[in-house]
This record gives sequence, structure tokens and C-alpha cells, in this order.
Amino acid sequence: EDLMRAHPWNATIVEERATKFEDLWHPYVALYVLHSVAAAVGFFLSLYAPGCCAAAMMLSGLSFVVSAFTGRPIWGNAPWSFIWYGVLIKWLIVNVFATVPVLILRAKRLSTRIVKIVSIFVYVILGSNIIWTLGMQSNGHVVVYLNRVAGVCLVIALTLHCSAVCRAGLGLFEVRKDFVYGFGTSFPWLVCYTTWNALFIAKITIGGVLQDILFWCMMYAYQMWDRNHLPIELYFAFARPVQLGTYIGFTEFVGLSIPYFYNATALTEEQPLPVNSHSFILFITFMNMLFSFFCVARAGHRLAFGLGYFQERFEEVHGIPDVRAITEYDDDDDDEESSDNGCC
Repeated sequence: EDLMRAHPWNATIVEERATKFEDLWHPYVALYVLHSVAAAVGFFLSLYAPGCCAAAMMLSGLSFVVSAFTGRPIWGNAPWSFIWYGVLIKWLIVNVFATVPVLILRAKRLSTRIVKIVSIFVYVILGSNIIWTLGMQSNGHVVVYLNRVAGVCLVIALTLHCSAVCRAGLGLFEVRKDFVYGFGTSFPWLVCYTTWNALFIAKITIGGVLQDILFWCMMYAYQMWDRNHLPIELYFAFARPVQLGTYIGFTEFVGLSIPYFYNATALTEEQPLPVNSHSFILFITFMNMLFSFFCVARAGHRLAFGLGYFQERFEEVHGIPDVRAITEYDDDDDDEESSDNGCC
């Protein structure tokens, strides 16, 4: 951004060189294609071999093991450096504590108590995944501060909404016909979350916005695969962990093993974008912040006055013939079903 301010002609040079394909080509273009393929593989594995998918998520951590024992950096970050350690923690939180549990819910028949624990844990991780970004360096950018306000509101709205669902005696997760449906997020919240996340990641790496596109694609794909075609927000709790876990695992493998990618000049250096210094981005960020206020208000209303329209989401899922329902078993008779939901 400083270069763009000092040399305004730089933008013209970038625009002029965009007339040829080879001028626009960057190794990351191939990487984005591979990320999309990896997401497709994760989609099919999560549906038809969830156990194998969970194992793959765990094995993706071998990148850190190899890096630690051989001293090889991942994306140029030396083992046990600040960024390396931070990504390892991110991998543990997402892949181990979020993705693997939802895959196990699809693969195995578990009690209501376990489903309840997993659902709460996954949504706590979702909120935590927003909170940690507040500690990132802001460089005094107004856009960053406004986006942080939206992030805080998202966490508040998430907490209020999940509390409202539990207060109504309903479950944050339901499993019907081997599929996990999540009730902890509303559609408006997902729109606000997507915008917030895209604004946050774009400055770090514009290509990272691909993960936001991919999880919407995966939600839509799960919706199309599901013969019931339920509201798309119900697929988020399953799609987001699978997509992000796949994205992180594949990214770290590439950053350790494929020189063509990790030796390439970063896009932020070769094709800089003034994300946090653009008036239109300021407008989008400000409007999303206002929208986050709406999400908080609606979630608070559901907590105070009942779920309202969101109650219909549960009715749609409860209307599905329960081939393999999640049930809570009596301690004296494991074959006796005492509940068919995952209530809090």
C-alpha cells in the first residue's frame, strides 16, 4: 500500500500488463485449483467415507511433525516460530476439535449426551475462531477496527442464538438419515460472518477468500445431495469444519512439500491490493458492521421472545423419517429410546 501511494503509476503498470495471460499467471492460480479439487474430495469423503475423512484430517498433522523433526519450514516459517506455532494451534482447533467430531457424528451412532457435548464444543470453537482475530495487528486502519466491531457482534449474536435454542429445549445438532444438521447459526448471521471473514483474510492473503467461497459451495452441494433440500444454513455446522479442515491440511502439506508453491513470490508482494485503504471496502465494512447489529438484535429477540420463524427449521428436520436417529439410552436398557433429539 505504501508503494502504491508513493508510486501511483504502479496501478497503471499492473493494469497494462493484465492484457496477456502470462502476465497474470502466478503459481497460486494452480494452487487455487488444487484447493477446489481438495474441497471436492473432502465433500465426497465426508459423505461416503466419513471415517476415512476423519483419519485424513488427523494425518494432515504429519506436516507439522515432519517439519519439527527435520527443521524444514512450512511456507517459509521455521519450526516453532511464532507463525508456525500459531498455525499448529489453528490446525488442532479446527481439524482435531471441530472437523473430526462432526465426521464421527456422521459415521457413528452416538448418544444424545455426546451429540450435545460435540455441538456446544463446535460452536464454542466457531466463536473462538472469531475472537482470536481481535489480537491481530491493525496498523491503525479504520477498516480493521470496524471489522473487529462486527466480529464482536457476531460472537454475541452466536451466543444469544445458541442460548435461545437451548432455552427452547431443542438441540444445536440433529442427526437424521446419517447427516448432521446444525441449528446454531441463522442465515443472516452466515452472510455477516462470510463478509467479516473475507474482509479479515483479504489483507493477509487475497487468495484466502477462496475458503469463504468454498464453504458456501459445499453447503449448496450438501443441500443438493440431501433429498430433503433443507434451508442452506442448516448445513453450515458440517460444511464449514470439513471445508476449513481440508483447506488447512492441504495448505500445510503444500507449504512443506512442494517448492513450486512455497518458493513462489507471495501475491501480496507481486500484485499488492490496497484492501484496507480503499473507500469501497470501507463502505462494505461499515455496512456489514451495521448488519452485525441487526444480527445481535434478532438473536436477542429470539432469546427473549422465542425462536419465531427459526422454529420451522426444527419442524422440517423432525419431519424427516428417522432411519438412524440420535437417541439417549436408559442406563438399564440400551435398546430403549428415550429421546429423538439433541436438546440442550
